[in-house]
Amino acid sequence: MLAPGTRLPSMRALAETLGVTVGTVYRAIELAERQGLVRRRRGSGVYVGKTEPAAPDNAESGPADLSQNQPPRLELDAVLRRGMDEMSRRPDVATLLTDADSQGALAHRQVLAGWLAGLGHEVGPDRLIVTNGAQQALTIALGALTRAGDALLVEEFTYPGIRDLARFFGLRLVPVAIDGEGLVPEALAEAARAPGARALYCMPSAQNPTTATMPQERRKRIAEIVEEAGLMVIEDDVNYRPDESVRPIAAISAERTVYVTSFSKTVAPGFRVGLIASPAALLTDLRAAAQTASWMAAPLMTELACAWIADGTLRELAHARARILERAHAVARDMLSGLDYQTEPHNPQLWLRLPAGWTGEAFAERLARREVLVAPGDWFAIQPAVSGPAVRISLTGVDPSRLAPALATLAAEAANPPGPMGFRA
Repeated sequence: MLAPGTRLPSMRALAETLGVTVGTVYRAIELAERQGLVRRRRGSGVYVGKTEPAAPDNAESGPADLSQNQPPRLELDAVLRRGMDEMSRRPDVATLLTDADSQGALAHRQVLAGWLAGLGHEVGPDRLIVTNGAQQALTIALGALTRAGDALLVEEFTYPGIRDLARFFGLRLVPVAIDGEGLVPEALAEAARAPGARALYCMPSAQNPTTATMPQERRKRIAEIVEEAGLMVIEDDVNYRPDESVRPIAAISAERTVYVTSFSKTVAPGFRVGLIASPAALLTDLRAAAQTASWMAAPLMTELACAWIADGTLRELAHARARILERAHAVARDMLSGLDYQTEPHNPQLWLRLPAGWTGEAFAERLARREVLVAPGDWFAIQPAVSGPAVRISLTGVDPSRLAPALATLAAEAANPPGPMGFRA
């Protein structure tokens, strides 16, 4: 038990001690501060508070949380009731609770293969493995492809969950430089020479956190470099584009790419249906890893996903998602005019490069005092950031009525960086 007034270590030190990400520590401190368990002192740090925990805030009355990678909030009550009602009327509905193939039921994989074809990736159902979401799919892929001590190449800013998985599997992370179009080919070619380099993890579409989408020609070049270096690719496509303007790297280099996607970022976080498209040579290893991870994906949830694909519900939800994003991006354009940020129309995130004088963490802390939460770029950096301070902003993590005021606060603070001694200009 820490006494009131005790100064806590830095967020990075806490993250290293606890074996979690800096983002996890940041969110825990924000929650503890709202409950009165800790308090901040400007320029000094975070200290243990003196009060008992406060009553929890209502989600919509607390801080405007733009830090979480949340999909748009779709109206799902009616479609969920309809889907579950139709599923319950199946004469053999109880079979959805029986044992199934560790790859998933063939009927499900056939539907999912057709859906993948619409995303520009033609793959047979025999090469698909259904999973309980993308996080499990990544766990399976790393378990099959790597061994402790291997080097895993990743984008220099990347999904924090991959750091946790790398720690779990005993992997060394090697950062690869990125620009506004994703992985830099020359940087990848150099990183591929790292001792023990085994695989590349990347997000070519709507990269998290920078939102960059790699153009088709660069994807081809990345595939060539991977082939030359003898690397395997884990392609994380949870933020897949809703059009066919670019094809996955897996469609270019199918035998060197383990393709991962899911429905959680496009439908709802609790819709835990994921998918692996496997190279033929790795199918046995991936099947074994999937069986070890959870024996099989839940057929009941997969059945609902396949029904929504077949009857057009998923397409309707995609249209509803696009309308929500269109409105959110219009608000962002109005509120953030003049600021330097990157995003795309189908992406609920944006990557804001901060004006001179700011660091990502200092900006996030300033905003937190104004009841607005954002994700500092350091949360996602594999090593100390060298490409300038930035924050990731989620446009769909709050009620739409709160977005404009939150972004207005953000814009006002961005224009007022601290002076040389840490004071406001």
